[in-house]
Amino acid sequence: MKVDKFTKVVLTVIAVNLSILTLKELSVIPEARADELKEPVELVETQKYGLVPVNEDGSITVRLGDRVDVNLVDINTSDKLNIHLKSSDSYSLRNAGPLEVRTD
Repeated sequence: MKVDKFTKVVLTVIAVNLSILTLKELSVIPEARADELKEPVELVETQKYGLVPVNEDGSITVRLGDRVDVNLVDINTSDKLNIHLKSSDSYSLRNAGPLEVRTD
C-alpha cells in the first residue's frame, strides 16, 4: 500500500510540473517586460561625491592639524598566538621553542 501511495504522489508532482512547463511555453502566463522610454532622461550632477566629498577640481581636502588619540587594548589575529597589550600569554609561548626576534 505504501508503494502505491508513494508512486501516486511522485506521478502527481511530475504531472503538475509538466503542466506548468506547458503553460509557460504556450505563453498563457504573461511575461513582465520593461517599456522603452519615449524621451531620454538627462541626469544632472548637483554635487561631486566619491567615497568622500570631492572638490570641483577632483581633489580632496585633508586636515592634518589635529591629533588623533588611539588607545589599543587588543589585537585580534588569525594566527595561533594571543596578543594582549596588557599582559603576555606565557602558556602559548612555553612550548613554542626558540623564537627569532627582529627589530626592523
